[in-house]
Amino acid sequence: MRGDFEAYLNDSFRDENGNLDLAALLALEDEADMDVAVIMPNTQPLPENNELADAIRGNSRALGCALVHPTEPEPVEQVRLAAEEWGMRGIKLMPAVHKYDVDDEMVRPVVEAARDYGLIVSIHSGPDNCHPNRIGTVASWVPETPVIMDHMGFPDDLDSAISIAKANENISLGTTILRFHRRWGTDPDAVVPTEVKAAVDALGPEQIVFGSNLPEYRPIQVINALKRLELGDDAEAQIFGGNLARIYGF
Repeated sequence: MRGDFEAYLNDSFRDENGNLDLAALLALEDEADMDVAVIMPNTQPLPENNELADAIRGNSRALGCALVHPTEPEPVEQVRLAAEEWGMRGIKLMPAVHKYDVDDEMVRPVVEAARDYGLIVSIHSGPDNCHPNRIGTVASWVPETPVIMDHMGFPDDLDSAISIAKANENISLGTTILRFHRRWGTDPDAVVPTEVKAAVDALGPEQIVFGSNLPEYRPIQVINALKRLELGDDAEAQIFGGNLARIYGF
């Protein structure tokens, strides 16, 4: 089983009638032999989680992940809706877009609700308000809940991301890294992201989860970049799907 932990069914996938086209997204997952994808809505101040739910309903390959904005009214209710009404499997926190500190106490009831409803928590990582150290605090609130750290702490602090993942076994680092391809070269179709191998060497493949950030990059581009690391068949099997299957229980 292979899976992509982060793909966005956003405005770039609207058909001529303005409807979200799940088939177009899944065709790009097929190119990389992905069996399932965790799918998130358009990133915007008021996420259209209900529209995403309608677009993916009934498709076993699409695992919904609601974008929850903790500073908007009733965010815990959004988590309940995600679980009970929309049939989603996770929530995503985007502090860089929604402009809040991810470890602010107002976020705690949101992730605790995700825990209570059995939802996976994905968190955008980067500098300042979503630094890996802050994500570590969030993960410590819900140690029994899987937390996926998007972007592995790039662009500023992979070392902290690795340290935080070592200290919090519920954290996995997500390989949505091609947006930083100029670290390793100018061509995203030729880069060898050596720092990702450093994370695998430090943590083991068990805490690394494949993600593409589709449509920013096609899943096959990220797969090929990771294959150039020559991690070995067993590690690739875990990273490209085995770990996600364990986290999401499919």
